[in-house]
Amino acid sequence: MAILAGACGEDACDPAAEACTIEGVVSTIEIAAGVEDEDTCQSWTLNNPTELWVNGITQRNDGAYHHANWFFVPDNLFNFPDGTWSCSQAEFSELTAALLGGYLFALSTQSLEESQALPTGSAIRIPPFSRVIGSSHFLNGSDATIKTSMRLALHTLPRAQVTARMAPARITYHDLHLDAAKRSSFTTECLIDDAHLQRVGAPLQYELHYVLSHYHQLGTYTRVEIAGGPRDGEVLAEHLGYGENFGQPVPFVDLGQINARGLRFTCGFQNPRDVSVGWGVGDQEMCVVALQARTNLAFDGFVSDGTSAQVGVSPDGEVQYQGTCSLNAFPWDFDKGGGPPR
Repeated sequence: MAILAGACGEDACDPAAEACTIEGVVSTIEIAAGVEDEDTCQSWTLNNPTELWVNGITQRNDGAYHHANWFFVPDNLFNFPDGTWSCSQAEFSELTAALLGGYLFALSTQSLEESQALPTGSAIRIPPFSRVIGSSHFLNGSDATIKTSMRLALHTLPRAQVTARMAPARITYHDLHLDAAKRSSFTTECLIDDAHLQRVGAPLQYELHYVLSHYHQLGTYTRVEIAGGPRDGEVLAEHLGYGENFGQPVPFVDLGQINARGLRFTCGFQNPRDVSVGWGVGDQEMCVVALQARTNLAFDGFVSDGTSAQVGVSPDGEVQYQGTCSLNAFPWDFDKGGGPPR
């Protein structure tokens, strides 16, 4: 059940007229000792009669959450009782959810509590009568069962205070092969200028506002840079180490206005093991960044297996790989409908 509170904690709040917090306990689940689970989805029906403009998200859980990606869809889709259900049995797809509704946020790696705040005036639109769905990756490395609840709070703005509507994107470097006992990095360039012209019908306009990286314990950094143009290589966002919150706002730069072509994304790793590490769960690695930007183009960039190659070794011994970014790009509809009106 969603609970609406005003900015100062009032019992009732009108999201169309004031800043509100919508919060609820999404689910409670037990994860047995030693269990890793990637097939649990969670749903939270908002029952929102008006659109919501989300400027920030707060999550709290009691452990065993390795990672989770959260979306919203019309509430007549994936119409299960709120709580947990099998993603595979429901044929739930993250890309389908993003297309039918949208991407909301991603849980930082093994974070127990965090707030992800977009810059002032930036917001994600959730249509009326929507359902929030999380695709979660649970991991309990302890020797005891963990009972964990997921608590979410959506912080919203009235439409009149929204100055930048966010469109989502994601870049995934799947072709990972961390050399044994070495440092390594994996870089791809997602050039979106041609896709913007073809799909949107206008020259590139892409102003990045927020990024959130995902990697596991061997990850040492991620970096998002400008690709192409006179400011090629300029760093827009960098995350170092293995911390609680992997998300961060980004200084506004419109890639089109500076004649850039897109974004360059790098993940860095240090592998102390005597065997190579690839993409996967458990003791394997991942390399993903989720993006929110002021633009009319959404995209999913992906480096497939077998499409990258070693391009060099840095002076300090980092083995450097580069892969081809395959793009699935499409215009973002900011006026999507939600569930059936009541």
